[in-house]
Amino acid sequence: MSERLNARVGLLPTGHDYYWEQYPRLKSMGLGMYEKLRALLEPLGEVVAPELVDTPQKAAKAGEMFRSAGVDLLLIFPFGYTPSMDMLPAVQGLDVPIRLLNAHEDRAYNYAEADTTDYLHHEGVCCIPEFAGALRSQGRRFAVRTGPFDDERLRCQLQADFAGAAAARTFRQLNVGLIGQVYPGMTDMPTDEHRLLRVTGRMLARPEVEEIEEAYLRVTDDQLEEMYTEFRRIYAVDDTVTNEHMRISAQLAVAYEEVIRRHDIDAFGYYWWGEKALITQLRAQSGLAVSRLAARGCPGVTEGDVKTALAMKLLDLLGAGGMFVEFFAMDFDENSFLMGHDGPANIGMADGPPRLMHLDTHHGMSGHGLGIDFDLKKGPATLLNLTQFGTGDTFKLIYTIGDVVEGPILRIGNPNARVKVERPLHEVMDDWCQEGPSHHIAMGYGDHSQALETFAEAIGFEIVRI
Repeated sequence: MSERLNARVGLLPTGHDYYWEQYPRLKSMGLGMYEKLRALLEPLGEVVAPELVDTPQKAAKAGEMFRSAGVDLLLIFPFGYTPSMDMLPAVQGLDVPIRLLNAHEDRAYNYAEADTTDYLHHEGVCCIPEFAGALRSQGRRFAVRTGPFDDERLRCQLQADFAGAAAARTFRQLNVGLIGQVYPGMTDMPTDEHRLLRVTGRMLARPEVEEIEEAYLRVTDDQLEEMYTEFRRIYAVDDTVTNEHMRISAQLAVAYEEVIRRHDIDAFGYYWWGEKALITQLRAQSGLAVSRLAARGCPGVTEGDVKTALAMKLLDLLGAGGMFVEFFAMDFDENSFLMGHDGPANIGMADGPPRLMHLDTHHGMSGHGLGIDFDLKKGPATLLNLTQFGTGDTFKLIYTIGDVVEGPILRIGNPNARVKVERPLHEVMDDWCQEGPSHHIAMGYGDHSQALETFAEAIGFEIVRI
């Protein structure tokens, strides 16, 4: 999986300059609380913050700082009542998600013995509705994050906001590839490159299948031996599988890494047919090579499905892994879907060592060779589809949250899992399909709903939760 990303977060601390002379302790109390907030936030990301903003002029200068720093997200923290014009100039021209931080160091305080300074120190909540109204009047979206500093829920909300915003910054820089073509007849597989161009500034990188073939043919015996050793270290290899059985897959693992690195690709689709048996086998036995790359943060998807590779990459950026699946079956008794796919997987998501076995055929495809199988960890999971149908100029995210649960699964040489959902299957399927998905799905560990919502807000995608 990719390393955890660091968001660059603007933090706007606000107060009311009118109060400082009247209440001498108030400013120092607020600044002390602000330092505690900094200590809470800094492990979650890079914090860019001005000194206390208590006039419209300081707010305007803070906005210049945030724009110059290229922040991914803006937190606005009033540590006492603040007129909204001491905040609003800071957000002008700053096109990032905004979070009003309605938080405090204290869970409560001694109201009976408090003086006016104590009361004002706890009155940041007073201007949150005013800030909200000012932002709405300017057509700005925002969310309010509320709680005491020691609230784990608040910390998790902020962490998800940071992760989603950081993922959007990285996503805009992705270099995405397609090797070969999309699977003929699948109308959901082609990717509109103009949409990709609007998001990343790039069209698809298109390595030739011949590059894979040539890289495959020049693999050395030493490289093969290293890959055999790696495969046997990573996988539980069936007794019937010899090094000779692994030869094509091992050569392909070396070849794919060479070609992907040459083109500096971050996620990719691949598929091709072939007149020659070797060319067909180079595609049919790509599973191990592509699964290895997915576990290293570069997901690849068969059938040329670039959009699902992007969805997997997004889940990877959020620390969720990213597994390539589709609907296999429905269990109406347990209200769960069976999810899986043949070919490439993400061995980084295996619960225990992934297993290698020989398959006479790959389901629905031509070719034969090694199959990958493993069990997935049980617990919450995010199902994510990235589509170009029924949306605007770029892409749309469709997602739902379920649970990977115990129960019978298929033993056909491909990883699959039971995913239980809360709503009845017929409702989930109808609502899912109404959004114009493709038939492939990216699955990741954990509930990443808030991070996905922040990501979509930051990058400008429509998003729908089912």
